[in-house]
Amino acid sequence: MSLFPRLIPASLKERLKPRLLAVLHAEPEITSRIATRIVRDGLPRYLRWSYEAEKEETLGYLESLRLGSYAYKFARSSLQPTLYGSIYACMVLGMFGELEKVGDGFRSGWADYLDGFQDPTDGLFRDPLLAGPAFDGTVAWGDGWGVRHLAGHIIIAYARLGRPPKHPFRFLEPYYEACYVDQWLQKFDFSRDVWSQSNYIMNAYTLLQYARDYMGEVRAAPVVQSISQWLLDKQRADTGMWHDYPVRGYPEIGDAIRGAYHFYPLFTYEGQAIPHAEALIDTILRSQNSWGGFNPEYIPSGACEDIDAIEPLIRATVQAGQRRADVDDALRRAMVWILSCRNRDGGYESLPEHGWSYGGHPLTTSKPGESNLFATWFRSLCLAYVADYLPLPHSFGLRAYPGYEICLSREISR
Repeated sequence: MSLFPRLIPASLKERLKPRLLAVLHAEPEITSRIATRIVRDGLPRYLRWSYEAEKEETLGYLESLRLGSYAYKFARSSLQPTLYGSIYACMVLGMFGELEKVGDGFRSGWADYLDGFQDPTDGLFRDPLLAGPAFDGTVAWGDGWGVRHLAGHIIIAYARLGRPPKHPFRFLEPYYEACYVDQWLQKFDFSRDVWSQSNYIMNAYTLLQYARDYMGEVRAAPVVQSISQWLLDKQRADTGMWHDYPVRGYPEIGDAIRGAYHFYPLFTYEGQAIPHAEALIDTILRSQNSWGGFNPEYIPSGACEDIDAIEPLIRATVQAGQRRADVDDALRRAMVWILSCRNRDGGYESLPEHGWSYGGHPLTTSKPGESNLFATWFRSLCLAYVADYLPLPHSFGLRAYPGYEICLSREISR
């Protein structure tokens, strides 16, 4: 209990009630239930947390969604499995070391299953059940769901399975022309909505990195260097982030952090230090709320908002070594929050007590109070980073892949 003096003065629920109506965007009873979950579930789970129990619960949830050797539903209420479900299941199993226990034939079979969704004409992956304008790309999702976003995830699954996709990434051909890349980068405007714009950039550079390192595409190397230099030229010294507006509080601080999250992996994977790490630490620490999440006070934060702050906070602290005590305290409180987002079925919710409509598609949607595979993968990955940093005893198999999964606290081989 003494680890959380700011989190539990006497009764968190009692402390929250008088201020609910002044700060809430949700119904008061929802916020009260979330506060109760932190005290009833999050703190006890933190105090008795073990890697073995975490793994058992998570894999039990995963199994409840499996409809075939490689087919998984997004959530229990989903009517059919999707390619997104298969990818998240593969990444979770890899993180918990389960893919290493199965034979080469099983891993090869899973890669073959993923190959079945790849379009040989351009190399992108298309699930016919998800087909539609949103999957092909709409402004509303800002490349945070759909064909390019899925490709940025599936490369981690292929890396875990031990071989690249069957067909080359022909959709990357335009990026091998320097003039195209220059014109493409000039389209981005960081005066607002950095978060959604940064998805486009991350999807491109991670796929270029993968093509270079796993598919032998030498033309990708100078493009990655060009994007890296462009980002370095635009990074701010006062926050360590990318934005053309002042950052005093929410919503600006949230947009800046969530946009920057998509850029830092480029440098870490390339073995480059991140400039202005100290400023980055200061900015992220002041964005945490009393619940331990990363949103305005008493507003629950989702799986994206949490890892978007926690992952770069760890990354910068490992590099700079600044404010260790403050960072340790912030990560312990964040772990309590994350564990309060776990449901009794063993899975995680993206946004506690709320539904999650991923890409606006019914097959990647979960109901209020329902776990889903996206949140389970992302929150498990976030926990792995926290456990590795604090450190807590664990056997998470973190590797170094382009983009979303990269060990932060020690040197490891790719």
